[in-house]
Amino acid sequence: MNHKKLRLLVSSYLDDEVNDSEKAEVLSHLEGCSECRHFLNHGQRMRNEICLLGEVKLENYFAERVAHSVERRDEQTMEWLGIEPLARNTFIVLSGFVLIMFFFTSFNNSTASAMNDQLLNRITSNSVSTQVLLQQGSLSKSDLLYAVMTK
Repeated sequence: MNHKKLRLLVSSYLDDEVNDSEKAEVLSHLEGCSECRHFLNHGQRMRNEICLLGEVKLENYFAERVAHSVERRDEQTMEWLGIEPLARNTFIVLSGFVLIMFFFTSFNNSTASAMNDQLLNRITSNSVSTQVLLQQGSLSKSDLLYAVMTK
């Protein structure tokens, strides 16, 4: 038995509502697990304190109001469950779109760079303007081509 299953059975175990096999599993787990023994002891103390309170007088229609609150919460949960798949699918579609755009622009940039190199290779290095601009060392052929294409 694991911790989670034991914690689910604690209330039933304390109320002696578990069958013999579940009771044996709980006792076996408690022998080797101090954390769960502490959890069980805490549950027993809480149960004893509640019993010491005595009889509690509830307001009229208390059970109906609790049931109505639970139903309302369940309805709200169902509303969100209907929205969740839509939100998840929208996120997946948008993520796919962003990835496609990323790959498209990456491919487009490498193609543009290759075209720039081809155009720059056609410019003769003997031209006076190319020699002057490239002589400064701060401009590359790509910078020169970009400047010419944006004018």
